[in-house]
Amino acid sequence: MLVSGLIAAGGSGTRLGDSEPKQFLDLGGMPVIAWSVDVFSKASEIGEIVLVCPADYMEKAREIASKYCIGKSYTVVAGGTTRQESVRNGLQASSRDMNWVAVHDAARPFITAQEVDAVCLMARDLGAAITASRIVDTIKEIHDQIITRTLDRSDLVAAYTPQVCRKDDLLSAYEIADKSGFHATDEASLLENAGINVAVYIGSSLNFKITTADDLQLARALAAWQKERRSADA
Repeated sequence: MLVSGLIAAGGSGTRLGDSEPKQFLDLGGMPVIAWSVDVFSKASEIGEIVLVCPADYMEKAREIASKYCIGKSYTVVAGGTTRQESVRNGLQASSRDMNWVAVHDAARPFITAQEVDAVCLMARDLGAAITASRIVDTIKEIHDQIITRTLDRSDLVAAYTPQVCRKDDLLSAYEIADKSGFHATDEASLLENAGINVAVYIGSSLNFKITTADDLQLARALAAWQKERRSADA
């Protein structure tokens, strides 16, 4: 089983307030997106890498892929106006020889090759799987800044990526969503909407998504710590 590794970096990343998308900002001496490219190139279950990025950054993405994608073929395609459109563009550009896809957010730089392989193997066994983290905080539901109830966190997880499934299943899920006008923020939601069961692989909470300026500051501190640890182990 070889999987098309689709790294979604099509968003503008404007919430950080920088002049360029967050996936191209520096993180420990590498662009944020390069971290995922490097990891996916090392994952044994990944057969190719498809980078989906803003049209204005395709050449920059190719330069990054040529430097950090070692030993595997890669393709760079332009994203759409939504995540669903961007991932669909990536699917259409992926190899027909590979029947599975692992969709990963470029803004989650701290995924490991071991986690990528593990969620791919779980998907192979169970049909579809996502990476997630257990909820450790107490979760409150609010209305007009007033708590309306406290949720039982024992049955809750935070959905991460990669999210892995058969390409045909995801394409069918897109068609169903198109007909009903359903919009999703991740691939698992599309599969759930299509009646497809999705398993959960519990991974590291370090696989967080860089969304805010605080997230970027935390990511840079973590990248510096990892670099120091590697130097100490060398």
